[in-house]
Amino acid sequence: MPSSGIKSCWSEATVGGLGCKLYSVYNPDTLKYRNYLLADQESKLKLKEIFAGQPQLAGTQAENSAPAIREIGTKAAVQRQPVIVKDSSAREFRLFVDVLTRLDGQIIILGWCTSPVMTMDLLAGSQRLVSTLTRHARGDVAEALSLPSGDMFGFCLIAEEASRAAALELAVHLPRAALFRSGPLAEKTGLSDAQRALVPKLLEGRVAALQRLPMGSADWWEALSDLPEASKVPSGFHGFVEGVFVSPAGNGVVFGWALHPEEAIVWLEDEMQNIHPLKSAFRRKRQDISEAFRSLSWCDMDSAFIAVLPEITHNPFIKLRAATEAGIVTLSERGGAEMLPANPRGAAENLFAIETEAEHYCARAALVDWPVLAPIIARHCTELDAITPETRIFGTLPGAPEVSVIVPLYKRFDFMEHQILEFIRDPYFRERVELIYVIDDPNIQSATLAEANKLFQLYDFPFKVVSGLQNRGFSGANNLGAQYASGKALLFLNSDVIPQGPGWLEKMLAVLEDETVGAVGAQLLFPGGGIQHIGMDFEYLPEFRIWSNQHPGAGMPARDPASPAFDVPAATGACLLIRSAVFAQIKGWDTGYLLGDFEDSHFCFAIRAAGYRIMCQPAATLTHLERQSFTGIGGDAFRIRMTICNAVRHQALWKDYLEQDPMISEPAQAPQQDATDA
Repeated sequence: MPSSGIKSCWSEATVGGLGCKLYSVYNPDTLKYRNYLLADQESKLKLKEIFAGQPQLAGTQAENSAPAIREIGTKAAVQRQPVIVKDSSAREFRLFVDVLTRLDGQIIILGWCTSPVMTMDLLAGSQRLVSTLTRHARGDVAEALSLPSGDMFGFCLIAEEASRAAALELAVHLPRAALFRSGPLAEKTGLSDAQRALVPKLLEGRVAALQRLPMGSADWWEALSDLPEASKVPSGFHGFVEGVFVSPAGNGVVFGWALHPEEAIVWLEDEMQNIHPLKSAFRRKRQDISEAFRSLSWCDMDSAFIAVLPEITHNPFIKLRAATEAGIVTLSERGGAEMLPANPRGAAENLFAIETEAEHYCARAALVDWPVLAPIIARHCTELDAITPETRIFGTLPGAPEVSVIVPLYKRFDFMEHQILEFIRDPYFRERVELIYVIDDPNIQSATLAEANKLFQLYDFPFKVVSGLQNRGFSGANNLGAQYASGKALLFLNSDVIPQGPGWLEKMLAVLEDETVGAVGAQLLFPGGGIQHIGMDFEYLPEFRIWSNQHPGAGMPARDPASPAFDVPAATGACLLIRSAVFAQIKGWDTGYLLGDFEDSHFCFAIRAAGYRIMCQPAATLTHLERQSFTGIGGDAFRIRMTICNAVRHQALWKDYLEQDPMISEPAQAPQQDATDA
């Protein structure tokens, strides 16, 4: 328990010209003040700027000298200088008492004696107190008296509390020698950090008290002030801060490893004294750490950590610290950080480079990746919304179109001609459809506009081209196209989806006439003729702990176009028809995913959550050159991590549909997942 003598007060302080409140805690046991600055959010941000670049200043707790230790009573001779005690053989031994104090309901005496067999009792008047005597090394004594340094010359006597009215006195016993009595001893009001470190029993209780308090609370800080700074790291505690990332959105990531007893109090502390418990970090086993410390019984613990810090300066100073029975230790410290790119892909590439096995990535994504990536993605989308798109209209578009067909273009535009060749053969398209191409890659803008002009000159088929001037991704490009659409319904179509003949769009519209239907998908075939998509299903992958999008019937012969439309859990966004009113009701495509994946199933679940059905129309048959319109995502390792990350967000948002939907072919009771608010 904290000392009953702890006092605290509030005062005003000025730092860098800013007015702040100063919370001061004085602990008579450590004889020190600890000061904590509290400021409003605006001042706090300015304080961070002041401290940036000065981690050695900002990372140091303000500690001012307290009044000198008070002496209670007159020192006995043994407290003023070493006294000589002789045994029956006239051999001389020296004895000295450094301090006698009362802490936590106990009486503590520290000192040294050159006899290895000395015993002692503490007397309160005529009463012998129950006490415990331990010995410890005193290298300073050994050096001063030229004695063997390995001998345990120091002693610590801990006795039960006694009345302050009774004088305290030591009774020292040596073999074959007369009893030595010290006479009444003077008391002191506290111990120095070095002295406190010599009382393991005292520190054990204070570490236990610390474990019962919320980390970072005012009570926790006061209890922590009862622990001294240890002179060295105790055995069994090891750690290293390997790196720090700072996000442009204001939070950050610290990663490394820490090896310690499971119940130990270990935390990250920044230069503003913000506390981040390692227990709340993502942890995983690291084989190299386990092998390097094989002698420790906890060598196989989850030693690696990745922690998200909600707030961090651009130039942080991070300490990995632990509260031990030897006192407070700093296992590692690191100044500076690497700034994450402002674009989501660049940020993800940096985060994904922190090694984590694929089977653990689901847990990591919820704790680490999404708390960092979600605000970066949101910030990026806000910046994109501020850009004014450019539009070009080729020819005269229908005045009141029934359908607006929206086709995003990314990396390539050469399928435009294949699509237009099929569109011009379809009378409904020529009369009732507004065609909108969305350039979602600034690198192809000039070439795409040149191609668009050529195609219009060749085929005299009107269409609109919208350029967002930046890459927005699949959802963002679809939303941008919808902003410039005027049709009663919207058809989202990939640039590599080619109709096999006229009439397919009218058949999809016929299904949408049912007011209970929110969206309609088509039958998409591989170029060789087999099914690529005819509705979407979901499968739980226990090795990754994620739900994966599946395409049932893939590769099978095409379904008879005369077969009726049917309900599906979801449909691909490669060819998906929705009423404009329903699109507005669900607020369009969700732009919170990382570089695609799960956007179309999210879109469909949002439609269903609004009370509508999703159906598939086999009579609308098109060819899909899958993934040829969507290239440049990255290597296998990046794609695996991206897919798992997106799946974690998807299943956190749509857990009930995935686990309880009767339309999903094999519903499974997946293990409980950590939800994310990404």
